[in-house]
Amino acid sequence: MPVAHERRAHARIDKVFRVLISTDESGDQWYIARNISSNGMFVEMADPLPLRTKVIVRFTVPHESAAICAMARVQNHYYLQFSDGEGLRAIAGVGLRLLRFVAEAGAVPPEHRLH
Repeated sequence: MPVAHERRAHARIDKVFRVLISTDESGDQWYIARNISSNGMFVEMADPLPLRTKVIVRFTVPHESAAICAMARVQNHYYLQFSDGEGLRAIAGVGLRLLRFVAEAGAVPPEHRLH
């Protein structure tokens, strides 16, 4: 049996977490993100944003008042069907390409980051 080779260039973290997505058109909305890498992630959205929409993604840090922010672009639309043992399920969402990380507006960098 042949061994499947990973085609992705970047390692993935297969965790589920909340992100705040901000756009000029729809403001701030919370979504569920999965499968993040250094250059992208999948975000569940029942009504996906249009392709090439630029967004700001805020990753909240537990027990911290700050957030990690990134500029991103909607790269792909996905509709996934799967069975979870109770029946057929579906998830719609978008693939976001992370363009660059940015400072949170009004954030003060921690002292240990200044040196």
